Amino acid sequence: MNPFLRKTVDRSKPNRRDFFLQTGAASLGVTSIVNSLAQLKLVGAAAAQGAGSDYKALVCVFLNGGMDTNNFLIPISGGSGTARAHYDSGRGVPTYAGGTGGIAVPISDINSAGTGISPDNPASEYEHAAGYIPADGNGNRLGLHPGATHLKTIFDAGDLAFVCNVGSLTQPDVTRANYSSLPASQKPPQLFSHSDQQVQWQSSLPGKPFTSGWGGRVADILDGIHNVDPESLSMSVSVNGVNSFQKGIQQQPYVMGSTGVSSYSGYGSPYSSALSNTSVQPFSGYDPFLDSNYVTSGGNMNAGRRLQAFEQMMAMSHANLFDQGYVNVAKNARVTEGLVGSALALTDTGSGTTSLDTFFTNAFDGTGLNSSTEDFARQLKMVARLIIGNTVLNNKRQIFFVQLGGWDTHTSQIPVLNNAARSDQGYYKLIRLLSCSLKGFYDSVNSVPGLWNDVMAFTASDFTRTLTPNKTDETGGSDHGWGGHMMVMGGNVKGKRIYGTFPNLTANGGIDVQGNRGRWIPSTSVDQYSAVIAKWFGVSPQQMSAVFPNLSRFTDPFTPEAKLGFVDETV
Repeated sequence: MNPFLRKTVDRSKPNRRDFFLQTGAASLGVTSIVNSLAQLKLVGAAAAQGAGSDYKALVCVFLNGGMDTNNFLIPISGGSGTARAHYDSGRGVPTYAGGTGGIAVPISDINSAGTGISPDNPASEYEHAAGYIPADGNGNRLGLHPGATHLKTIFDAGDLAFVCNVGSLTQPDVTRANYSSLPASQKPPQLFSHSDQQVQWQSSLPGKPFTSGWGGRVADILDGIHNVDPESLSMSVSVNGVNSFQKGIQQQPYVMGSTGVSSYSGYGSPYSSALSNTSVQPFSGYDPFLDSNYVTSGGNMNAGRRLQAFEQMMAMSHANLFDQGYVNVAKNARVTEGLVGSALALTDTGSGTTSLDTFFTNAFDGTGLNSSTEDFARQLKMVARLIIGNTVLNNKRQIFFVQLGGWDTHTSQIPVLNNAARSDQGYYKLIRLLSCSLKGFYDSVNSVPGLWNDVMAFTASDFTRTLTPNKTDETGGSDHGWGGHMMVMGGNVKGKRIYGTFPNLTANGGIDVQGNRGRWIPSTSVDQYSAVIAKWFGVSPQQMSAVFPNLSRFTDPFTPEAKLGFVDETV
């Protein structure tokens, strides 16, 4: 059972939100001063924002294990022709391309996959053309990995953008020259550790012990403003387990699986043997002490009576607080199951199929991968179903979390098979799975006119990986790095652009933090990247510091010099 099942507001009983609103500064005497100030700041920020009625959905796509974005957004040439040369030198040209060994992606692979155009064309033809555009003042021209053909299609449609060299930072102006001399307090702790960097990315507070994620803090502020229906689902929904990103001070995520919610067994599928109308919500839609919606006669009478007795026990009040808490968990689970089940029913076509299956099947066609058995594809399909079914859930804001693992590619990152089969293995398979799943999600949401404008999906990962591989033969891979490239996609994204600053790919120089492995010092902080996303979602300028306390240390992300204007504010 999931204890964080739905949002329930019973004003007859004390709750944390009422406590802080009613007692104000008096709370300082009850709990620690640090936590109380954080609570009060969030409540005060929420009170300063007027109520809204528009719907928006935010989808965090976490790439667990450290995605090697050096082989995702790839230089084709540079203003002086050096970008590709530095890339080939640092990565090494793999043996299947006729080189001496490495993990670079040859230009011929990118062009043959249809993800780019010839780098010999005039510069004017690169502007917003087929994945190659100038990324910064150095005139770098870039292409996408050959497995990312669907992402290129979404990019060309103007619905996807890339943000270069993003990473966790505690302060600006970290350089290769001063990195070693900076005190520990001015650098992210445990910089190349998976678990630490995952938490730092999801909290945006690398210099402090973890207490909440930035998605959770957004939910703390906006839930009482936008999701005012006490019977609505939790603003945050995870389709891949408990995570740091959605943990709030007050708000907690509803955690479910990629195949949906589980019903109580023994009552039909779901409850068709026990209920005369399975679409009516339990407790709020019918009274368990009345027979009106239970099957109380005929062959299914026993199932109906058993469910009625069970729900009567869940509806009873208990003097003992422990007993009442225990019953509330079961009751909330049943209520949430009914609510989510009704939302999913809008896209349910029976016999385990949905109306969105075709979009994912088409996206995976010819890849050798099966969208029905790949859990990441099922996660995104579930998110699409919940977004489409939001008319039942009654949320005005929703935050989703999905996750694709396997990116810890220390070995055999680029399979050397001399044939197309390499697209079904290693890093290539992960890129293809990511690309196809996001395309299925994109087409699913776009099947409802206008809904795509209310959705934004963004990627995050532990870190990118070293430019220089750890071996020069076919077993080589890449190790833990720092700043990497991210994606944002949505109807309000100013797509077909690359934002931020593409890194200087000089290993053992430039912005390589230390040594000669090619670990890029981020030019954009997680705070800056996330703040632009949070603003689109509804976080006001007055609330921004409550969500991102370190944001003021960096260049204002909403100014032109930050190069982060990837949201169309006019739409």
